[in-house]
Amino acid sequence: MKRWPLFFATCVAALVSGRTARAEDRAAAQLLFDQGKSLMAEGRLGEACQKFEASAQLSQTPGVRLNLVDCWSAMGRTASAWAMSEEALGLAERSGDGPAAMAASQRRDALQKQLTYLAVTVPPDAALPGLEIARDGQRMLAAEWGMPVPVDPGPHTVSAQAPGRAPWSSTQTLAAPGATVTVAVPVLVETSASEAASPRMHGTRVVGLVTAGVGVVGLAVGAALALDAASQKSTYEAHEGPGGQCADLTCQTASHDAYAAGTWSTVAFLAGGAACAAGAFLWFYAPGASTGVAPAVGPHTAGLAFQGAW
Repeated sequence: MKRWPLFFATCVAALVSGRTARAEDRAAAQLLFDQGKSLMAEGRLGEACQKFEASAQLSQTPGVRLNLVDCWSAMGRTASAWAMSEEALGLAERSGDGPAAMAASQRRDALQKQLTYLAVTVPPDAALPGLEIARDGQRMLAAEWGMPVPVDPGPHTVSAQAPGRAPWSSTQTLAAPGATVTVAVPVLVETSASEAASPRMHGTRVVGLVTAGVGVVGLAVGAALALDAASQKSTYEAHEGPGGQCADLTCQTASHDAYAAGTWSTVAFLAGGAACAAGAFLWFYAPGASTGVAPAVGPHTAGLAFQGAW
């Protein structure tokens, strides 16, 4: 029983909070509405319409929508204004606001005579499996295909795509009030094998360039090690004793270093050469290859291993 006071207090707090939020929304909506009226009086229609739109999102009243209808009408957005007049009419009828309902109805009827329509048709042979059609970037439902839809005057783009087919698009400019422009979606062209393989070709060539780059680095390392081996050889030869025997520690150290540098120089040259050859092959002769490159190191060898299918 002790929980009931806490529960009741929580409900009251939530109710008060909700009323406060709605009051703040109404205040913001009124402020936006007033700004829209001022901007419209100054002829700044674009800014005024934005204020009215924001106000309409915060306030479910027909008045702000009627002003948005007038603003959009002045900008030539007849279809948007007509749809908003329908919304204003519904709100006015539900709230019992007779004058607002009459004003919305009059605007709706006047705008309907100015509407421009766009119909997107899909012939039977063009209705491919997975076909998707978009009008101005917005996906159309299949039920909309072939149906004249009111649109604002100006350019409109219809696009279509389907699996295994090249995408298609067409832009039409609508201007004449009362006219209906029909756009027929053609049979989408099948994607060619070369076009389908182009992403792989691009990726394979990138691998070829990287592999060739690794090869160049390997050759450069091999050259540097070869020069070091030659320098170490000169050092130990200068300290050799009779019969070519190393008589001191300097000779022995230089001899060991020269042998090691010479060995790794050979390995670097072989690996670099192989990588350059593989990179050239991937670039010129295997445009559609699926490949992989990995280092291969053994007790007496070092290089790169290539895996793939051509």
